[in-house]
Amino acid sequence: MHSHATEVPDRRRGHTLLEVLVASALMAIALVPALRMMRDSLRISRQVEDHELLTTFCTSKLEEHLAMVSAGWQTGNDSGDFSAEGYPHLRFTVTRSDSGPDGGIGDQLMAVIATAWSDLDGNGSPDNDEPTVVLGGKVAQLASYQSEVGGG
Repeated sequence: MHSHATEVPDRRRGHTLLEVLVASALMAIALVPALRMMRDSLRISRQVEDHELLTTFCTSKLEEHLAMVSAGWQTGNDSGDFSAEGYPHLRFTVTRSDSGPDGGIGDQLMAVIATAWSDLDGNGSPDNDEPTVVLGGKVAQLASYQSEVGGG
């Protein structure tokens, strides 16, 4: 005689609602910081790109005005934007001075200061909260510069 044991029906294979909720909560806890970190890294990446662009444009203006001073000793100011390059919100100023308070020496040494900034508020001047790059250089008034420009 065989004894028949009562068979227990197979339980359904799968997850209970509680298990799904716990797994979802754990995923949310893990994803929120990861998404925040990704958002912050994108913001920082944009800031670095903007700063590199400002540095490139500021360097360009500084070199342009250093060459102008070398060619013909001219003091003065210049300002504008980079609309021609496709960046109308980026602005610049350049000051060329041979006066002592500005770092120059009358008729001997010209100080050139270039400033480029992202004019976020559109007021035409750099503000403390706007990304800004300031570069400077000096040029001595030498006869060799004038003779080179004059073709002599």
